[in-house]
Amino acid sequence: MIKRISFFIVSALFLLSCTQPPEALPPPETKILGHRGSGASSISNYQENTYQSVKNAFLKLHGAEIDVQCSKDGTIWLFHDAGLPKNDMDLLCIPASSDEDLIKMANKDTLFTLTRLEEIFELMIQMDKTPVVSLDIKGHFPNGCFESDSAPHHYFDMMSQSLSSLLNKYNVHKYVMVETNYTYFLDKMLAIEPQTECFLLGYSNFSERMDVALSNSYHGISYNFNDQNLAKEDVETARQNGLKIQLWTIYNEKDFERAISLAPDFIQTGNVELGQEFISALYQ
Repeated sequence: MIKRISFFIVSALFLLSCTQPPEALPPPETKILGHRGSGASSISNYQENTYQSVKNAFLKLHGAEIDVQCSKDGTIWLFHDAGLPKNDMDLLCIPASSDEDLIKMANKDTLFTLTRLEEIFELMIQMDKTPVVSLDIKGHFPNGCFESDSAPHHYFDMMSQSLSSLLNKYNVHKYVMVETNYTYFLDKMLAIEPQTECFLLGYSNFSERMDVALSNSYHGISYNFNDQNLAKEDVETARQNGLKIQLWTIYNEKDFERAISLAPDFIQTGNVELGQEFISALYQ
């Protein structure tokens, strides 16, 4: 009889532990990141996703969001677009190119600049206060790079291993986040680098993104601020469920004020100078 009672008690405790709600997060101190470094707007003098662009964001804001892709040699480069600029080397995209060919192309085309992610990590550890970086993992290549428009699993395997090596080399795990809508990559990163926060990318349908993020144990959602259906209650619900929130991309004062009123963890801005002004107002 005692054994049967003990069994039921243990079983009840187990069921209770499985149904405990996620732990809510405390109110955030919103951090402002430069979208694509400092180069995502016409007012910027910096080319997006370059060393100087990211350095400028590091100096003026809390950090930067940057887009990254992996060459076929396993090197992670800063670059946003699916395809490379027109060139006489017939290079279609970064994933189908060797490092040597990419460097040759950059040397030939003075308007084309490439920066290795390792250069950014080196810069991070040199700063007086280590900045935060959100890496947007690009995986959509509808230009003949791969057999399908989306990168195959072996590409994301290589990307995750290369990123893991850099994170461990520079010990910047707690300052680096990854964001993408490719759950295979996020699951891979959770498995090999659990200290690095994973954000599920979303353009619309916040509730659906939240459900996926929770079911996959991701750390947060990186979401399109311009979704007119996004409400403060959505952000509050996500944070009550233990999810952090990034919002992108903010360019003007009115949108900044609304974005801050939503109380996200991170705001990505294409206007670094305006972001700097809001930081002064928020943290004075």
